[in-house]
Amino acid sequence: MQQYACPNCGAPISFFSSVSVYSTCTSCRSQVIRHDLDIEKMGVVGELLDDMSPFQVGTTGTYEGRNFRLLGRVKVVYKGGSWSEWFALFDDGKIGWLAEAQGLYMMSFRVENANFAVPKVLKPLQRWHILGELFIVEDARKVTAVASEGELPFSFRPNAKGISVDVRDESGGFATVSTYNGELEFFKGKYVEFDAFNFQNLRQIDGW
Repeated sequence: MQQYACPNCGAPISFFSSVSVYSTCTSCRSQVIRHDLDIEKMGVVGELLDDMSPFQVGTTGTYEGRNFRLLGRVKVVYKGGSWSEWFALFDDGKIGWLAEAQGLYMMSFRVENANFAVPKVLKPLQRWHILGELFIVEDARKVTAVASEGELPFSFRPNAKGISVDVRDESGGFATVSTYNGELEFFKGKYVEFDAFNFQNLRQIDGW
């Protein structure tokens, strides 16, 4: 872990992962980018509204026998709702993304060098072949990434707009196709029950 002083307010900013390049100061909400030996302020990110998430930066868990730690998240909103994408760093250095939406939990991993066309029209139950594999569209939404916390392995841009498409395969596997500012990304994984993660260091919520 490396520690720096926030260039705006001087509060400590820690980077747990060597692959993280971006973080948000917990004191003043400044966005900072990490260079080799220094960090630079980019701007200020908006406050995350309390969404009663049981997770926090530092929550740990297991997935398919491997340990991971949640280091940061992005808050995504759409017309009628929102969800969080948590940056999960595994002990072996692999990066996963834990999606938390309306009581459902999905762990997925980015498919490198995914290159395919996205149909102009996508509707629920539509069949879609992606990289030679058949998927069924669950939903397609216009989304905006509005806020972040903790550290991330990329430079977060507040209010980036895009399209997010959730699909499933014939065996029940989960995948997401997302485009922000025209950049296509493809993530594959599966739905997982909350208790199966064996979470530790969860956030304390009054009434739970």
